[in-house]
This record gives sequence, C-alpha cells and structure tokens, in this order.
Amino acid sequence: MPALSNSVQVTTDFGIPALSAVLDPVELCRHLGFFSFEPWRWGELRDAGVEVLRSHSGSRCTMEITLRTTSGAHALIAKAFASDGLDIYQAMKRISRAGFGPEAEFSIPQALDFLPALHLLLQEKVEGPRAEELFLTGQERDCTFAAECSARWLARFHAVAPKAGPVFNLASYMISLERWSSRIAEMFEPLAGKATQLFKELERAAGGLGPADMCAGHGDFKPAHVIIANGRTATCDWDRFDVADPCRDVARFVVATERLALRHFGSVRALDACAKSFIKTYTALGRPGVERRLPFHLAAICVQFAKYDISQSVPGWRNEIEALLDEGLRILEEHHNA
Repeated sequence: MPALSNSVQVTTDFGIPALSAVLDPVELCRHLGFFSFEPWRWGELRDAGVEVLRSHSGSRCTMEITLRTTSGAHALIAKAFASDGLDIYQAMKRISRAGFGPEAEFSIPQALDFLPALHLLLQEKVEGPRAEELFLTGQERDCTFAAECSARWLARFHAVAPKAGPVFNLASYMISLERWSSRIAEMFEPLAGKATQLFKELERAAGGLGPADMCAGHGDFKPAHVIIANGRTATCDWDRFDVADPCRDVARFVVATERLALRHFGSVRALDACAKSFIKTYTALGRPGVERRLPFHLAAICVQFAKYDISQSVPGWRNEIEALLDEGLRILEEHHNA
C-alpha cells in the first residue's frame, strides 16, 4: 500500500481542486503507472511519497515525488495548478527542443509529462546547488562561478529561445507600477513620499527608453531558480514565461540578489560582487543596449518586490520595503546624473 510522506497533510489543498488527489499516494500511483513502460522503464510501481516544497494558494503547488519501483527510487518534481498548466509544459518542450535539453550545457529540467485530469506537470529533478545557495554559503570563487553561469545561461536563452507567451507592454507595466506604488504609500504612510517620488522617476526614465529588442523571457529569473549542476546550468520555474525586454530578466536577477543580501546579511550591498559579476558577464555576451535600459528595469523591479513584501507579509517587511525604495531611487539618480 503506498505511503504518503509524513511532511504532507492530505487535508491541505491550497485552493487547488485536484491537489487532494495528488497528495493521496494510492490515487497518485494510479496516474503514474506509465513510468513502468517505455521510454522510462522504471519497473513496477510499488508506492509513492510526496513532499510539498512550496505553494501559492489558489494558483499552484510544487512538490517532490519519490516513486519506489522494482528498479529503485526515482525522484521527480511535480507542479499542480489550480487550472490548466498545459501551456507551461508545452513551453518547456519548445525551449528544450531549441537547444536546452537535459544534455546541454545550458538547459532546463526535462518536462516528462502533463496529466490534464490533475493539472499536474511532471519534470526532471535536477541535482545540484542553486545559485542562491552558493551566493549565501560559498567561497568567493563559488559565488563568482554561480553568477557567471547564470549570466551565460540567460544570454544564451535570450539569443536562441523561441518567443512564446504574453508580450511585455511598457504602458501596461507603468500602470501596474503606479498601482503598486500607490499601494505602498497607502499601507505605510512614512514611505509615501519615497514611493511617489520613485514612480515619478520611473515615468521620467521610461520616456527615454525607446523601443526594445524583445526576446523570449523567463519572467522570474533569480538565483533561487538557477541550478548549478554537474556539467550543466539549468533554470527552473517556467510559470511566467513571456516575451519581453531582455533587461527585465537581468534586472530581476540583480534585485533578487540584493534582496537576498538584505535578508541574510542586513545590507543590499553585501552581495554586490555577485551582482556585478552577473552584469559584467551578461553585458559581454548579451544583446546591445543593456546599460542604457537596465536602470529603469532595476528600479521597477524594486517597486515590484516591495509590493510582494506587502502581499506576503514577510518578516521585517517595512525595513525591506524602505531599502528597496531607496535602492530604486539611488539607481535612477545615478542614471540621470551619468
């Protein structure tokens, strides 16, 4: 009889209708028996264990599934969606065929299958530390290596990956930035002046951007999503794939690194060496015009992450929001004075 991992509560559904079936090992095994056959041939399925890794209520839940078969244990990553999810599976397949398969130096986790009845995406578990882990615990050479691998992966992705998904629209983005800035000002009055000023500076910077050379976008590219594996660099979490200005992905990685530094070391500057190595490597390999467009996107991501802090009620959110607003203002001031 399949046994569920003790770390999972079967009664928890996170607002995802089919999740209860995924968390039921007996029901799950009924859906995963195909791994016993071609092309996997993992042997007869004996039982399964499920561990919830993270969840977004009403949207998606990521799990590690361990299948115990007659040939041994097989681990994979699964993501259950509140609705659909097929588009993400199809996008991963397209990206893999474009040169990012599991054997490539720059890759993504192999998309194994999508089960429509469960809205469940099954994918390869890529073994290896995340860039985030190396930034926090590695030696200087490890941090530099992780930053350079991340930048090289992103430059390759922007150069050759097929365009698919929603198309980034600057006008719509500005509307969102204004709404997020207003929300910050309403929630925390002492920072209202900084939030308002930062949006005004973003409006000013946006006016000088001009048209962008759009390309495939990851949408949530950050150190936590880059796996430094043996012989390959793999990027996971494709929920937000789109078509966008390449500077958006670059900026998201940099500001995520700064926020990581703030949370773990008390200063956004603590991991500057990682961020600078990343930008330097990407700039050398990526599309032209990065230096001119990057400041706007860096400051915009500061606002976006500050908005996340409010909605997620993270510990120390007031101090973090202020630090992000200060960083956005600093970036644009340096850009305007250059």
